[in-house]
Amino acid sequence: MSQKVLKTKWKKSIIFRIILAVLIVVVIIFGSLWNRYINKNSLISIYKAPSGQEVYLLGTFHSMHFNKWVNYSMEDLLNVVENLQPDIIFIEAREETFEEWGVVDGPIDMALIYAYSKDNNIPVEMIDWWVVDNDSKANTTNDKRDDMIFSKIKTKLDLINSDLKVLVVCGSGHFYQQSKRFAKNYFERLKLGKKANYFTSNGRIFSYPTSVQSVWEKRSYFYAYTHPALIKQNESLSDEIKKQFISEDPAAFYRSQLRYNELFSNDLLYEEKR
Repeated sequence: MSQKVLKTKWKKSIIFRIILAVLIVVVIIFGSLWNRYINKNSLISIYKAPSGQEVYLLGTFHSMHFNKWVNYSMEDLLNVVENLQPDIIFIEAREETFEEWGVVDGPIDMALIYAYSKDNNIPVEMIDWWVVDNDSKANTTNDKRDDMIFSKIKTKLDLINSDLKVLVVCGSGHFYQQSKRFAKNYFERLKLGKKANYFTSNGRIFSYPTSVQSVWEKRSYFYAYTHPALIKQNESLSDEIKKQFISEDPAAFYRSQLRYNELFSNDLLYEEKR
């Protein structure tokens, strides 16, 4: 065999090994990221609050729960609530919006949790905070928001009995930020065994809460019409900021949001691709 042929084979062997090594690294990184950020079992934890309560922290994916590939459905969310049987639930929605407009202004999974709680007489507290100003960016978060969320959690815990079981439900981004703040503020992290069991139905037949369609319709109308009107009337906001929060076709936006009520009315877990 000639030197040229041997050299060619050697080069191909090296290239193959490099490609294989890169693929292995990619698979390892993807697996690590999936387990860290997408695996639902990594999005539930338990703490002992300084005020004495047993606090469960649950991260969610908002509308992504309707995508089957994430393996974290709305049924899984309700299973956690049903299996935990919390005394009170804190959700990612703004208290002032609910008090003034009767609207649960958080993402769709918060509307679901609120509706379930309402239908089952579980007290709910709202812990989100954000304002629209000239530094705002739609659908984003920042340290100030998570600081305020933690402050609300801490304040509300201080006002309730120390022997209660509390479930805090928030988006996955807030889950990690609140975990950091819990650790820095003397919340004792406890061991939570067999996390997968919290997401199981235990034979229950799934159905959406009775009131979820009404809760979601109010929220859809608020963001299609009421909230944009408030933004438009705010003379302190720049035109650029207003464009982020005002739809050119509010009726179309309203209809797009109400499509979820079709899923609710038919007890469907996943949205078909359009």
